[in-house]
Amino acid sequence: MTVFERPYTERDGSEFQAYGSVTVEYRDASHRYWLHTGGERVSAISVTSALKVLDKPALLAWAEACGAEGAARLAAQGELVNVDPSQAISVVRINGLGMEARRDAGADRGTAVHAVLELWGREQTVPDLGDFPGEVRGYVQGLCAWLLKARPKPSAVERFVGSVTHTYAGRLDMRAEIDGRDLIVDLKTNPKGRVFDEAHLQAAAYRLADVECGSPEPDGAIIVAVGEDGSFEQVECEAQAGDWLNVLATHRSMSRLRSARTARERRAAA
Repeated sequence: MTVFERPYTERDGSEFQAYGSVTVEYRDASHRYWLHTGGERVSAISVTSALKVLDKPALLAWAEACGAEGAARLAAQGELVNVDPSQAISVVRINGLGMEARRDAGADRGTAVHAVLELWGREQTVPDLGDFPGEVRGYVQGLCAWLLKARPKPSAVERFVGSVTHTYAGRLDMRAEIDGRDLIVDLKTNPKGRVFDEAHLQAAAYRLADVECGSPEPDGAIIVAVGEDGSFEQVECEAQAGDWLNVLATHRSMSRLRSARTARERRAAA
């Protein structure tokens, strides 16, 4: 097992992960990636951004439910009296009860569970659940339960990877030996602890990029989802590299069409 070390250096607001012929740069302030190769700095599409091109009806239903629940809470408190129905969602957002607030909470739990991964990578141990706030404790419990069951032996945790060939990049959660297999591990957090279809594409993207960065071909990839009730689900990645590249190509096509429309509208307005 390779001893875990923090895999990147930090400079000028960016984090850098260096490989033989390419360096992956990530800037958290803008959530952007670049690839440094051959003396050039090339903008790279993030894996998560490319996946936004997919139709996600469950996400729309979730956003609608967030708004409706927030409005119901405010109405019960008398906060929507004399508020025009068309403005109700604005009041929901101001009070931190809408989709954006839930999304930010999701970012917080993601930060918490990834800190648990780093601790496991360094010390092969899990933290005290009491060290975490109640709203993320269930997710941490689910991850700890998986770690103690799977007993992964990490060779990398939280590593930036990128593909010069396909000009994309992302952050690989973990690469580890589990039950004698060398695996890419992608971690997900959501209230029900479920692995959704797009997660398979993300794991395939990281697998392809990690090999291009010089790692040996892994034995496979798995997705682990942890839920707010302390549960977890582990699923083998069923996506192939070609599946991910199809999505990446679709993202690029839609970006090109949006750019063309914007340019057309600007010419018409001039």
